[in-house]
Amino acid sequence: MIDNCASSRQIFISYVQSDERFAARLADDLSRSGAKVWLDIRNAQPGRHWARSIEQALSTCGMMLVVLSPRALECAHVMVEWQAYLEANRPVIPVLLKPCDPPGPLRTRRPVDFRHERDYSRSFHQLVTRLIDSGTRVRRTDPVIWTLAENVNDYRGERALARTPAHTTSGSSGGSVHDPSSNGLRRMVERLRDKLRRM
Repeated sequence: MIDNCASSRQIFISYVQSDERFAARLADDLSRSGAKVWLDIRNAQPGRHWARSIEQALSTCGMMLVVLSPRALECAHVMVEWQAYLEANRPVIPVLLKPCDPPGPLRTRRPVDFRHERDYSRSFHQLVTRLIDSGTRVRRTDPVIWTLAENVNDYRGERALARTPAHTTSGSSGGSVHDPSSNGLRRMVERLRDKLRRM
């Protein structure tokens, strides 16, 4: 089982809201296998402390699972999260939920394929093996078992914005340009990068 006293062994799950149901299922199954998982809808403090909770988890969790789908690839916050981990040389395991074309840094990390519901148990077993190979102490599970079985904050508000259809602003040519950035997001990125550099 995972060492619950060591936050460095905790797994941060990065996802977009449309994939929340899958992320929650994955978190529950990993927890039952002995892993210590951080998922915002389960672990973040509500209200004004929501964004700080996420930033703290990002800076202390030792590895990340990033749930990939077309919407996730369009989400600025998901991109910021996995890029920050790669910059800090922390393990990132991509989890492919829906058909999409992951960027190079994620594609070369051999995404675990969860695209087909009927193969969930097999995919989960592969993920557990990857976690063990990455140094996470989690129980191996027979795959057959799994077939049975702001200001609420700038960050929170912007995650919600990023989950909606593309927000656009008019460019000088009169066209529309997707602009996922904001002051709150930039502040969060800088704080997170500063924390990771100091560790």
